This record gives sequence, C-alpha cells and structure tokens, in this order.
Amino acid sequence: MYDHDAKEVAIAYECARECIVHMMAIYTNALHHTNPTQEDCAAWRTERTRLAVELRELRLNDYAAIARVREDYGARIKRGWKPQLMKAGQ
Repeated sequence: MYDHDAKEVAIAYECARECIVHMMAIYTNALHHTNPTQEDCAAWRTERTRLAVELRELRLNDYAAIARVREDYGARIKRGWKPQLMKAGQ
C-alpha cells in the first residue's frame, strides 16, 4: 500500500477514519430519510454500532485494517452505495 512513511501513514489513517464516519452517516441517513422496515432499522443500527466500534479500535499502526477500510468502504462510497441496496445484492 505505502512504505510506512509517517506522513503517508497518518494521511491513510485519517482517510480510513473518514470512510468509517461516512459509512455511519449513510446508515443514519437511511434510517431517517427512507421508510425502513423494523428489521432494516435493527440491522442498520447494529451495523452503525459495529462501525463505531471499528472506528474506536482503528490504530495508526494497523496497516492492514487501514488498507481494508479504505478499499472496501471507499469503493462503496464512490459508487453511491446505500443500505437499501443490500437486499438487491449491491
């Protein structure tokens, strides 16, 4: 991913944190601006809680986790992913 240069690591870490926060915001938006079922509400709140834990536990020296978050969540964010699309397999 990168050569563990301090500046590059710090930037990647902050980008990963922003990806997690963005994903949490997507779930919050879906809860408040769609007409979710009770099942969806429960699932989305659980996922939002999991993301909050992931954010809290993300460490600057966990290069693999930083890369995974940026790759996975970053791709979802770029393509406009929404929790409502989970049932459609997106």
